[in-house]
Amino acid sequence: MDIIRKHKKAAACIVITIAICACLFAERSAWHDFALINNIVKTENNAVQTDSELKTAYLTFDDGPSKLTESYLDILEEEGVKATFFLIGQQIDGDMSGIIQREINEGHEIGIHTYCHVANEIYATEDSCFRDVMKIREQLERQFSYEAKLVRFPWGSANRYISSFRQDIIDKIHESGLEYADWNVSAEDSVGTPSVESIMGNIRKDYKKYNEPVILMHDSGCNKETLNALRGIIQELKDAGYSFATLSEREKPCHFLE
Repeated sequence: MDIIRKHKKAAACIVITIAICACLFAERSAWHDFALINNIVKTENNAVQTDSELKTAYLTFDDGPSKLTESYLDILEEEGVKATFFLIGQQIDGDMSGIIQREINEGHEIGIHTYCHVANEIYATEDSCFRDVMKIREQLERQFSYEAKLVRFPWGSANRYISSFRQDIIDKIHESGLEYADWNVSAEDSVGTPSVESIMGNIRKDYKKYNEPVILMHDSGCNKETLNALRGIIQELKDAGYSFATLSEREKPCHFLE
């Protein structure tokens, strides 16, 4: 009987030991799974967070060069920011040619805006629009050996002047090796009587919607308030976590109707 009792006790101990080991293993496995899942979640959260921090702003200026351009360039240089300038061909000659060369030398992008900026001349026909683009393209190549990549249609790619031949002219632009560029944030600095406050407010209300805001401003002689606002614009974007690049570096073109 003593031998039987001893065997029963030993068997019971073995069963208990196995049960304890099983519980410990199960607990360890559950903790391992939890830790693994938790780590994946952390990794994914970190990846999402990292992606959300990859924000790039694209400062673009239409209608230059002007008497203010060098002051814009001074601020951009001091702030370590590159921008994109969409030029008017009629304003490139003479004293302004040195300014264009400075833009190129300092790493800014030169884009095609228009040769004349007169709506009825540019948009009279599809051919007149294309000739206007090609005229300034050839001018940039001839004067500066610069090959432009982008076109910004005056008043954008969805303006009423272009509506009857919009797709045809876009196709021609693409066939010529160029891309067109619109914007998703506007300073509204060429409308009415803008102030530093109104310019900042117009940019501020929209740029936060995008990881890649394309900001429309103007570099004409009457846009002194844009110049006065520029450093504040750059500082606010930097504080919000944005870096800066030229527009052709953007992964996807900025188009109104896509």
